[in-house]
Amino acid sequence: MDLSLVTALPVLPLSSVLSGHSSLVLEKVLEKFRSLGLNLVPREEEAIADEPLPALLFLTGGTEHLALEFAGNVQKPLLLLAHFGHNSLPAALETLARLREEGRKAWLLTEADGEELLRFARVAALGRELRGKRVGLIGGASPWLVASSPDPSVFREKLGLEVVEVPLSALRERIPSDSEILPEGEAVGIGEAERRMAGRVYSGLKALIADYRLSALSIACFGLLSEGCTACWALARLSDEGLPAGCEGDLPALLALWLGQILTGSPGFLANPAEVDRKRERLLLAHCTAPFSLVEGFALRTHFESGIGLAVAGKLKPGPYTLFRLGGRRLEKAFIVEGTVLAESPGREDLCRTQVWFKMPKGALEKLLREPLGNHHVLIPGHHRPILWLFREVFLSD
Repeated sequence: MDLSLVTALPVLPLSSVLSGHSSLVLEKVLEKFRSLGLNLVPREEEAIADEPLPALLFLTGGTEHLALEFAGNVQKPLLLLAHFGHNSLPAALETLARLREEGRKAWLLTEADGEELLRFARVAALGRELRGKRVGLIGGASPWLVASSPDPSVFREKLGLEVVEVPLSALRERIPSDSEILPEGEAVGIGEAERRMAGRVYSGLKALIADYRLSALSIACFGLLSEGCTACWALARLSDEGLPAGCEGDLPALLALWLGQILTGSPGFLANPAEVDRKRERLLLAHCTAPFSLVEGFALRTHFESGIGLAVAGKLKPGPYTLFRLGGRRLEKAFIVEGTVLAESPGREDLCRTQVWFKMPKGALEKLLREPLGNHHVLIPGHHRPILWLFREVFLSD
């Protein structure tokens, strides 16, 4: 999905019985918003109530009670839309004031808001894309993720996601004795056995995804080391196939990967911050897997910590990226900065295999060190801070 192409927003039109010709008013208002690049799509109340961000279009004044009645039945964030005629704006202002008094999350936009209208439409599309999906937590969260394991119920409450907890044994049962899929590429320190095992893990994960109807997954991959294998290559391939796949059972990091995938149609790079360079305001990130579509070249190596299995040592394509991290007990916090992946490739032997320097804006590195939300951060190709921050405000902030 390329979110930049989203220009439609379902809305519930509201008009007073005192105002005649509401259909004519509606057509004029829809045309006005179309001229701004936003296609408002009128829907029935039931359909709008099912939206993750219900949008109410105030056609006329005298509609405050209709909006509040709807809001009373739908406990979700709300978007109010007004135009500059037929007392639309006065009604929307009165409604927004009442909603805020009641502690509701609501926003008011008008025909003067231009790009912000499209941004809200795209945030609504992000929420719509996630709602109702099943997320696999395979093997639980790794024990060292002491600040990255919110209660799975938070994902259902805020995003309508179902977290499906799957034991590692379910994956082991599905790993075939052999695999037709073999990782290709230059190998350093690995042989045929490691390639075959990586292909088998991938096949096992594909079977598990189908059986559990998963749209994304994170796996406590260190639990596979006793089998003499890792999931690094399999996760890289799954990510390139469009299924967000993360490491170590880190659900906040997986959500960041997923949002990046929906936004850009491209996978992200999940990694550990490994070194800070205060003088040059840059951060070294490293991990043992990276989607092949994000790298200029790669070699197949062993997993760094264990020295076994098969990992990806890639060179990320340089250019603009967004560094993204969600955190807090209820996913209410976020760290989002726009910067640049540098062409320099460290190639250190004391870090995970794929390593990248990320140039950050002034002050961002200090904030990361002084107010950390956890370890794993995600690099998303392109600059996307405004829409990611708005997504946090709409769906995740308390």
